[in-house]
Formats: sequence, structure tokens, C-alpha cells
Amino acid sequence: MANPILKAVKKFIPIWQEAKEKDLKEADVVTRVIKFLEEGLGYDVLKHITKEFQIKERFVDLAIEINNKVSFYIEAKSANTSLKEAHIFQAESYASQSGVNWVVLTNGAEWRLYRLIFEKTGIGRILVFSLDMINGDVNEITEKLYCLSYDAIRKNELEEYWEEISALQPGNLIKAFFHEDTLMMIRRHLKKKINRLIDEEKILESIQNLLKTDIVEKYSEQIRIWRSYKKNPNKNKKEEITNNKYKNTSTTGSGDASSSAASQ
Repeated sequence: MANPILKAVKKFIPIWQEAKEKDLKEADVVTRVIKFLEEGLGYDVLKHITKEFQIKERFVDLAIEINNKVSFYIEAKSANTSLKEAHIFQAESYASQSGVNWVVLTNGAEWRLYRLIFEKTGIGRILVFSLDMINGDVNEITEKLYCLSYDAIRKNELEEYWEEISALQPGNLIKAFFHEDTLMMIRRHLKKKINRLIDEEKILESIQNLLKTDIVEKYSEQIRIWRSYKKNPNKNKKEEITNNKYKNTSTTGSGDASSSAASQ
């Protein structure tokens, strides 16, 4: 069965292109976005998509609802409007009043997904991804848009996607990389080479040097996962059995020949 998201992504490439060529207004872009949500992401227009969703005295272009709960908002712009973070401000105010953490900003040709962080000092935002729907890689677009699909939202996979992205933020990776437990593992690994533990401060300094741009470029081919492969415990047994087999065959052959010669 063909992937409906991939199929829609390919189908809408000329549609988004035409929208730019005709300089379509916001309302026309919204119409096409709704069609894409229906054909590609699996939403029921009558059940899941609300236009001009009202939050107090304001309206957001589209609200995506599942089981009467808003999952994310979509703020649309005219086809040739260059998307800017300032455009997300209006949707942020909507989201903050309703407790929704996700906002999509789009002009059709570009889709941006933002995660909103509500703090006492204000609203923070993180750009999760930005997709070029005309010139981008269709497989990458398909993979990332899946998290906005009806199936993914229904299974809570958008939140799981965020948890993974959040965990892989540079700050978290650095903390994990320089944690004392991680450094101890590195020390123990290096001990196999010099038969003593290296001071963790020296390892810390060496890792900091390793992260410099010129060093990363120099050793780029070696920056990968190096796995330890355990020896197959049955390998020696197989070799032993094979060797004995040939040894026994050789001995038997010699005996037969001797017996034959003796009889002669």
C-alpha cells in the first residue's frame, strides 16, 4: 500500500509552485493546506479541522482537533510571504491561552513546526523543523510530516518525537558526555592501552580539544560508533571438531594402507 503522505507530498509540489506563481492570498493557501491535511495526513475535514478557530476575541487560521481536544494550530500566510518568527507571535498568544504546545507556520511552500515552552518569564519557542515542500527531499519531508498526521497524534507520537528531540539537544548531550560515569568508562577503556587510569581532568581537556572544528574535520571519518565484537565461543570448538575429523580420517587411511601392504 502506497504511503499517503509521500503520495500527497509529491502531488502537491506543483500545487505549491503554482500558488507562488499566482501569488495566492492567505485564504487560498489555507484552502490548499486543508486539502493537504485531508489527503496526506489523514484528517477528516468535518471532524478534525476548524477554520478561524476562536480563542477569546482572537482567531487562528486552523485548529486541528482530535476527540474535542486541540492538538496544534496552523497559522497560514500568503504564498510569497517569507516566513519569519514574528509571524508566530499571534499563534503563540492563542496557544498560551489554551495550553497548546504546537504551532505550524506555513505559506504552503514552507512548513515550520514550533514547540512552545510556557514559562513564568514568557513564552519560549523552539523550531523543530522547517520543510521546503517544493525543492526538499520528499522522503525526509514524508518522515517528518508523519508526526503531524492523524495516526501519529492519536498515538501520542508527536510528544514522543519531541521527547527524543529534547533529549538530543546540545546541552543535554554535553552533560551526558561529560558526566563522571561517562568519563570513568573512557578512563577504563584507555587503561587497556596504558595499564593505568588517566586523570579525568586530562580526559576532559582532550575532549574539549577534540570538539574544535579543525579537529572534527580532520577526524571526521573516525567520528562514528565503534563497537566491540565478542568472539564466537563456538568458533574454537568448531575448529577443534573439524581438525579432529581430518586427523581421524588421516589416521584411518594410513591404517588401511598398512593393512593392505602387510597382507601383500
